Formats: sequence, structure tokens, C-alpha cells
Amino acid sequence: MIKIHKLFIFLALLVFAPLTACELETPSESNIEVNITNEVTNKVVDYTDITITDLENAMVETTKAIERSVVGITVKSASVVNIKGELIISEDVSGYGSGVIYKREELPEKQGFKYYVITNANVILDGDKELIPYIYDGFEDIEIKSTIVGYDEKLDIAVLTYEHTTYIQPVEFGNSDEIEKGSIVLAVGNPRGPEYFSSVTSGIISGSLRYLSFDTDDDNINDFSSTFIQHDASINPGNSGSGLFTLDGKLIGINKMKLVTTDNVDTDNMGFAIPVNIVKILVEDYIEPGVEIKRPRLGITAIEVRDITPLIMQTNNLLSIPNELYAGLSPYGLYISADVAPNCSFSNSGIEKDDILLEFDGVKITSLNQISSHMNSLTDYLVGDEVSISYYDRSENVVVKTNVILVPQS
Repeated sequence: MIKIHKLFIFLALLVFAPLTACELETPSESNIEVNITNEVTNKVVDYTDITITDLENAMVETTKAIERSVVGITVKSASVVNIKGELIISEDVSGYGSGVIYKREELPEKQGFKYYVITNANVILDGDKELIPYIYDGFEDIEIKSTIVGYDEKLDIAVLTYEHTTYIQPVEFGNSDEIEKGSIVLAVGNPRGPEYFSSVTSGIISGSLRYLSFDTDDDNINDFSSTFIQHDASINPGNSGSGLFTLDGKLIGINKMKLVTTDNVDTDNMGFAIPVNIVKILVEDYIEPGVEIKRPRLGITAIEVRDITPLIMQTNNLLSIPNELYAGLSPYGLYISADVAPNCSFSNSGIEKDDILLEFDGVKITSLNQISSHMNSLTDYLVGDEVSISYYDRSENVVVKTNVILVPQS
């Protein structure tokens, strides 16, 4: 159990529970007094008594509570080698990653436990080939062969299982929808492999909702968008699949990547984690039970109206945008720059090339990533859902409101 220190109560419970009383006296030269009563603990915290030691103790105790639930992953590739005329299968290390234990099942007949581990799909895959994953337990300095349950390459999440006799407490899921910018977080993982097993870094939430797009089929076109938590806790190669935790030890994300220098421009402390609310649904509703993942596809190619300049209009052969469309508001929406693809969500909507998508599900749209990320998450929109849209119909010079049924890519 985590020992609750004064700062722990102040930073953690103050965030997650409403305040019943807050009394602030006029500052004086002698002191500033702030008393806060928390509904959960009924304890009054005087922040003037909090020291840097309290913060340090809180982080130390939380780390002790969660570090055992984060494991290393060593992936190996098998090959056949000829040694003095004898063919032998050799398993050689291909790379390293991290994983988070989220579930435990008792195995009475084996006097042990079956553990379920979340990691990134990229940790266990080499192109289309599945590698051989081993769980590395640095606390016991042992490797245990694991089994791949399944994975989703799009969201970059995989689930492994392994058996072990040691009792380990799985992590507790937090609520990534409730995180706030500026909140303290801890990243626990294995940068650069076993040598730096169970490294802990700290930082803050830099952005609670970021939409990023990726090229998932190696055609140099970003074809998949997803939602991420941005944070500044240090992560490095080997941290893929590691856990991002709140100060009170709840898992709020699975670390995927950080931005690195690619164009001689320094980029520091920009890490990104997949929100745990998305991970939880993907793992429990799809990967574990082996349910096929189907995501809605809009079927449109679009350019953000706010980014359109005369040069972009000329380069892409775009038509003019009516000034009266926005009635003095800042331009928004998506300019449909190509024919709508067949057999997709927008195929029968009436929207066509050179029209402008203005709203999706009652929300004014500023970027295509914004829509795609929410559909791809499997938390907000599913195949079969009916969603309202509004768009500027250029042929009739009117704004049309209609409904579309979300369908998967065929």
C-alpha cells in the first residue's frame, strides 16, 4: 500500500475529488494560510507545512508501488545455423521494449499465475513477421518466454501472456479523460534494455489531447490518425510499451514515441503516450477475446480550410470559398479535394468534390485528424453509428444537413 504523505494528498486527491471548503486569508508579511478540506479523506491540509521532502517521499512510495508491474521485453528472431554439420535453431536478440502487467489469473494446478502484459505492437513485430518475446524480470534477473495474444498495428498495442510463480500486483487503470495539463506524471520502463531496467523519470502533462497521423503502409502518405497524451517525462528507445502513471500510481497511458531531431531543429522533452481509456477498450473488447477490429472510414480526401492560401488553391485546382459562408467567423471546415471513395461512410451523403465539410456530429471541424482520431480510437464512434453532418453544397450554393451511417473500409 502506498503511504499517503501530505503532498500526496494535496496533489493527488485535490485533483480527483471536489473541494468542500477553501479559505484564503489576505496575504501578510508573516504568512499565507490556505486550509483545504477534502471530501474523501476529511483531512485538512495546510500547504505551508509541505516540504520538498514530502514531494520526494510521495514519488518514492508511488514508484515502489508500481515498478514491479512494469517488465522488460526482449524480442528474439529464430534462425537455423549449421555447427559442425549439425543444424541448430538459434534465437538471437533483435531488440528491447517494455510492458505493463494489467491482469493476473491464478493457476492452482501449477501453483503460479498467468500474467497479461500490454506493450506496443512495434516491439514484437519486424515488418509482417512476429518475433519471439521474452519477459525480462529485472528484480529476479530472469527471462520468461511469453505468448502473443494479439495486437493492433494501427494503434500500436499488443497483449502478451506469461506464467510465473511470483505474485505481482497488476497496475490500476486511471481515467485518461480526466487528466489535466500540468499534472505530475511518472514514466516507468526499460530504456536501452535490461541494463537500465525499471528506470523512472518524471515530468508533467504537456498536452492532454494531441492528434497525430502516421504512415501505416509505407507509401509515404499518412493514412491513420490517433489521439495521444503529450508529456515531458524522458523516454528513449526501449521505453516503447512502458507505462505513464499519475502521482498516485494509476496507469493513464502507454508510451509510444518521442519527437526527435530530423531536420537540424532541436526537439526536447516531447513524448507521447496512448491514452489508457483507448488502450483498455482495445485490449479488453478486441485483442483478448480475438474480436476483429473494424473502424469506420470516411472516404474523403480533404484540405483544411484554415490552411488554404492562394498558392494552395492554384496548386490543387481549388475553387473559391464564399465569404458569406462564415458570416465574419474564422474559416473552418474541410475542403473536399477529390472524389469521395466508394463504399465508405460518406459515399451516399451527397457530399462531392469541391464541397466543404463544416460540422461532424454537431462539432465544427478544423482538421481531418480531429475526426479520424476519434473514430480510430474505438471509444467514440463505431461501425453502424449514425452521425449528423453539415456541408456546403457548391452545386446548390447552400449548407446541407444530413445523417451518415459509419461503415468500415471494404
